[in-house]
Amino acid sequence: MKTILSILFCLLLFSCTNSGNKKPDAAAASNEDMPTTSSIKKRGDATAGGLIQKNDYSALFNRDPGDCGFINAEGIAKAINVPIASIEKAKRNCAFNVIESNGNKTTFFFTIEPWGNKTVLKEIEAAKKNAESFGKNSKLSQYRLSETGDTYLSMHQNRIIRILNEKNENVIKLLYSTEVRATETNNLKDVARARSYAIANYIINTHKNK
Repeated sequence: MKTILSILFCLLLFSCTNSGNKKPDAAAASNEDMPTTSSIKKRGDATAGGLIQKNDYSALFNRDPGDCGFINAEGIAKAINVPIASIEKAKRNCAFNVIESNGNKTTFFFTIEPWGNKTVLKEIEAAKKNAESFGKNSKLSQYRLSETGDTYLSMHQNRIIRILNEKNENVIKLLYSTEVRATETNNLKDVARARSYAIANYIINTHKNK
């Protein structure tokens, strides 16, 4: 009887030992299939390096500094959804005034600047870092992606929107300023900034692949 019990005890011990050894193997196989934080980071690094360029903007960016033929009064009216009658050509070149019904005025001024590709890329990285430091909606510095998804719109000091494309050396700058006459309007600067983004997207959308 003792012999039988000893045999049964040995068989039971052997069975438990085998089942215990199988569990770590299954966990190891599962861990091998599951990507770790480091592996995900490596995959991300491999695909990083910029936006996927979906469009060609050569006709938009490759122009002389004084050539602002990419925008006109009709385009601004369409971009920000206001009557064409509310827009007038300003005295300075490449500038337009939007006159509100209450007398408030916003001026949009456009320039082309030859920065060079290295400076463009550096400014894009700076805009990203500033957005992280100050917050996405900071009025000191912020950036957005264009509606086309392949160009950066970088805001500086709540008065300039810069159109930055990684494949082009020139930069389009949109400066906006406000003149408030009606005391009840306190947010004209915010409206001007939002309109600047809309105008920038209009310019990009209407000049892609030309």
